[in-house]
Amino acid sequence: MRALYCDESIWVPVADGLQRRGWTVYTARGENTLGDGDHAQLSYAVENDWILVTFDDDFLSLVEGDRLEHAGLVYVEQEGKRIGDVVKAVDAHLAERDRNDRTIAYL
Repeated sequence: MRALYCDESIWVPVADGLQRRGWTVYTARGENTLGDGDHAQLSYAVENDWILVTFDDDFLSLVEGDRLEHAGLVYVEQEGKRIGDVVKAVDAHLAERDRNDRTIAYL
């Protein structure tokens, strides 16, 4: 099982919910990377081989448009979603995701 890195856009209860479901979760707050730019956040996740989980669509531009390296990305469209909905969607996706999958998931 690979670890997750929740950037600062992810609601704290979502990160907590994923952790309660058994995922190893690191957060921008916990890693003292709050306020770091998107490039730095992405690089930090890559350095640690963590899947980046985010609500921030700027990361899509970085990995699709600029073709920056990533160790896997889970982008969640947050509009209209509740905490539990997000936790369930990410958990279900990760349960099916291959350990070596380095693609982008759109939830």
